[in-house]
Amino acid sequence: MKFHYCYILLFVLFPCFSYAQFKPHCLVLKDATIIDAGHPVPATHQTLVIQEGRITKVFPTGTIAIPDSAVIINLSGKYLLPGLIDSHVHMATDPGGTDNRSHTLQVLQQMLYSGITTVRDMAGDARVLAELARSANEGEITAPGIYYSALMAGTVFFSDPRTHSSTKGGTAGNMSYMKAISDTTNILLAVAQARGSGASGIKLYANLSAVLANKILDEAKKQNMPVWSHAWLQGARPSDLVKAGCISISHAPLLIYEKVDKIPANWKKGHYDAAFWDKTVPALDELFSQMKQHHTILDATLLTYKKWAISDTSMKWDYEIAKRITARAYRAGVTICAGTDDDQEQFVQDEMRLLITDAGFTIFDAIVAATKNSAASLHLEAVKGSISPGMDADLLILTRNPLDNIDNIKSVDLVIKKGVIYQK
Repeated sequence: MKFHYCYILLFVLFPCFSYAQFKPHCLVLKDATIIDAGHPVPATHQTLVIQEGRITKVFPTGTIAIPDSAVIINLSGKYLLPGLIDSHVHMATDPGGTDNRSHTLQVLQQMLYSGITTVRDMAGDARVLAELARSANEGEITAPGIYYSALMAGTVFFSDPRTHSSTKGGTAGNMSYMKAISDTTNILLAVAQARGSGASGIKLYANLSAVLANKILDEAKKQNMPVWSHAWLQGARPSDLVKAGCISISHAPLLIYEKVDKIPANWKKGHYDAAFWDKTVPALDELFSQMKQHHTILDATLLTYKKWAISDTSMKWDYEIAKRITARAYRAGVTICAGTDDDQEQFVQDEMRLLITDAGFTIFDAIVAATKNSAASLHLEAVKGSISPGMDADLLILTRNPLDNIDNIKSVDLVIKKGVIYQK
């Protein structure tokens, strides 16, 4: 007997709860329209089989028999996307303050129910992040899957108060997940300690020379540890990091340091029109070519720069640069992911919108940025970010077509994370 009635039972069985969660042994999503990187033209009338948290089959509806034991959800007229991935969050920079556990758990729940099934945390207290990641993976908290970084930076950086709030009980710059790097550092040991912290990758942050960045990257490759980086490290230009093999580089406006050593003072004082910025932002064609050659992903983070420009008009120049560099990189064929760097006040759906409105992306390419490309930035493209057999069953079901209007990305009907159904 096929359990066609389970969709209704979710509400019957959990009448006193705000949310329903359910993980069938065998789940079938029937007759959906699939939109993902592999389907630039939406694939209609498709059926998925999900077992043990993975997609096992994808086929045209009616062409393959459905197992008798399956729980079936009819998605006729609905749209099936990979779960969204925010490639740049900060969940535990200040665990004792704004990132307190109660607030963080609330935000994580909101993120998951909005359709975000995975996040990459780009530096915080790894002790807190490790616990959150484990709890999210075990289903003990309602949250996206959490992957986090171990930060490495030059010794000067560790006067930054954020490093002290995220290392309380220890010493900033001398933690396995937040390490000061100098010419005398044992790089082999530093990378091994980063791995031991449970981090999914190493983030290079500030005040590092190209030589030190290369040493870290060489050792990380030997230890099979992905490396991510700010796009400029004071002592290393964007092209240095691209050639060295960083998987992704963050913050579009920092790419300008490929061509300039210092931002002109008049940029920060003047209020210039679009024509001025179009003419002033330097060409970066060679850098873009190198990024394509080395498969380097740009983590543009437009949202945080736009909010910064609104709150501080002297920083308007930063966003004018950011959106133009992102648009030019997109036109040049650079792979761009979707990260917010916004301390979770807004979610990746708003970054997607900016990629469309301010950087010229098509809606489809903005969806790819927040799914396949963001998965690749986490080094997880083999299991996340698209819909095909063998991929994690991280899925977003919408009632309206997002290709008609990006706002439809918020028409969430169901979210599935590793085969578990979440629905308001």
